[in-house]
Amino acid sequence: MYSDFLTFRLDLTSALLINRANLVYRERWDLDVRALRVLRLVCAEPGITPKTVSQRALIEKTLLSKVLTELETRGLIKRNTHSSDRRSVALRATASGLEIAQASEALGSTLEVELAKALSGSERTMLARLLGKLSNSLLASESDDAPPR
Repeated sequence: MYSDFLTFRLDLTSALLINRANLVYRERWDLDVRALRVLRLVCAEPGITPKTVSQRALIEKTLLSKVLTELETRGLIKRNTHSSDRRSVALRATASGLEIAQASEALGSTLEVELAKALSGSERTMLARLLGKLSNSLLASESDDAPPR
């Protein structure tokens, strides 16, 4: 049965968790998980390029462009010409963007505990360890499969 596949269960759980988080984030800042993830990346690494954000946040370029436009329109980020590569764009958070990113990160930590309340503390620790192990293994095999440059 398809519902027994790990990929299906992970996807379902992720979708349910994101939907619940979106309710809170949209009510508070009128932003969703994806936009806040992008904003936090920009805050964590001033000058980051959209290409790097796309790779790290696992967001397709067209969708990322829409998210960046929304964040810029709301005054949460600025786009500038990249200092080392004039063909590229450097993203930086504004003071308002930094404030929202910090507040949303704090709320996110609290929300994560609430959303995972079905698990004990040791189960949450074990789940984090297992997911890290699985994703690291997949990332390593993806690097091994990459064509030589």
